[in-house]
Amino acid sequence: MNIAFTLCSNNYLAHAKTLGDSFLEYHPDFKFIIGLVDDYTEGFDYSIFQRFTIIPVKDINVQNLSELNNKYNITEFNTAVKPSYFHYLFKKYNATKVIYIDPDILITSRLEEVIDLLDTSNIIITPHICSPVDDEYKPTDFHTLRTGVFNLGFIALSNYPAVEEFLNWWNARVLKYGFARSSEGMFYDQYWINYVPAFYDNYFILKHLGYNVANWNLHERKLSLNEQGSFTVNNIYPLRFFHFSSYHYDKPDIICKYQDRYDFNTRPDLKALFNIYNNLLRKNHVEEIVSLPVSFYPNLNKPQKTKPLSIRMASRISRSLKVLIQ
Repeated sequence: MNIAFTLCSNNYLAHAKTLGDSFLEYHPDFKFIIGLVDDYTEGFDYSIFQRFTIIPVKDINVQNLSELNNKYNITEFNTAVKPSYFHYLFKKYNATKVIYIDPDILITSRLEEVIDLLDTSNIIITPHICSPVDDEYKPTDFHTLRTGVFNLGFIALSNYPAVEEFLNWWNARVLKYGFARSSEGMFYDQYWINYVPAFYDNYFILKHLGYNVANWNLHERKLSLNEQGSFTVNNIYPLRFFHFSSYHYDKPDIICKYQDRYDFNTRPDLKALFNIYNNLLRKNHVEEIVSLPVSFYPNLNKPQKTKPLSIRMASRISRSLKVLIQ
């Protein structure tokens, strides 16, 4: 069995559904799983996710789950359990190929290069950028370096016996050092992947410019839309997926809150895709779902010490915590 999965808390389920729908459109031969790093919310109708399998984090036996919940913020917690989910999915489903994709990604064509490469490579990763950029804007290659050479919004693994050692090592590191503290050499689960080319042999660094297109590599990638409705990058590469890191559906005129090199006036090639994504999020009830309470987070899971959260207050907290996984 081939599996793709994402991870999110309740307040990001609209993004996860948008991703899952787009993935299955081009990969009907895969099983798509949402790892719910949260508890189920009473009164919320999860039947809209019936195309997918939802696996709550409590079901996968994460080591020291309560400790992680107490020491990590919501994004750190979601990324710290990623290796544990890989372990679980390989074992439970006897999977051959497992692909992780961040929930804020839209799949736009079949990941055929990845699927083929997993026949011979055990670890596939994508770099943030494939060419340097250094000017008065951000992010430059200096900014990106502090978060890691490779972006962990995507990683694909195959052949569990061959990657079990890697997963054990990665898991131990993120459970201990999974903070977002770039000044201290920590950036979620992502920074550790810098070691892959040094520690492991059977890996592949995928430099196809149609993969993991995002705000940090727009200097080297321009989109175009053909008559068939397909996007290409630089008129050469089919767009495989776009990573909408730090994009907010309720601020549709801003590409990303932490990049200032481009806007939609200087990059009109991006507008059509962003409009498609925004419409899909709204269709998938993002305005309702972002207000769902988050259970797994310090001070939100201790009802004996706090009054129950009102819907309005839960919405405010959920919005303030909604940090996209880079």
